[in-house]
Amino acid sequence: MTLAGVSFEIDFTVDKTSKSRKAALSSLAQRIGALRPELSTQDISSCFLTRERLGSTAIGSGVAAPHTIFNEACPPLIQVTVLKSAVDFDASDEAPVDLLLSVVGNRHDLRWLHLALPRFGKVANAPDKAAKIRCAKDIPDVEDVMASVGIYTRRTQPEKPL
Repeated sequence: MTLAGVSFEIDFTVDKTSKSRKAALSSLAQRIGALRPELSTQDISSCFLTRERLGSTAIGSGVAAPHTIFNEACPPLIQVTVLKSAVDFDASDEAPVDLLLSVVGNRHDLRWLHLALPRFGKVANAPDKAAKIRCAKDIPDVEDVMASVGIYTRRTQPEKPL
C-alpha cells in the first residue's frame, strides 16, 4: 500500500484556557467539530476520552497524538494545538504535554492513520521541529514542519516527476 497519495487538511490553533487533559481534549473536539460539522462534537470528545482510557496518547517530549476513526465520511484532518499551559497526560517520560498533534478520518481508508502517527513521532523526537510548531504563527508554518516529516497538504505536496 502506498502512502504517498494521502493529502491532509491541517488546522492550527493555540489553546490559552485548558488546564487539564480532559479540558484540552474537549477543546480539541470543539475545534474539529467546527471543521467537520457532519461529526458531533460530543461524539468526537467521547472518542478521544475513550481512546485515552486505553492508554495515554502522549508520545514524549511534551507531545501527544490524540486520534480517532469515524464511520462517517470524513476527509483526513490533522489538528495541531499548542497548549499555553502544559497538562499532565500520564506520559511515559513524565513530561507535561503542551503540543497536541491530532488526526481524525474515516475507517474506509486508513492510509491517513498509518501515515500520520509514525510521523508525529518524528516531530516528538526532533526538538527543532517541535519547537518550530510551538512558535508557529499560522497554518503554513505548521504545514512546512509537517511536510519536512512527510505529511503533506495540497500546498506542500511535492510535484510528481515528469
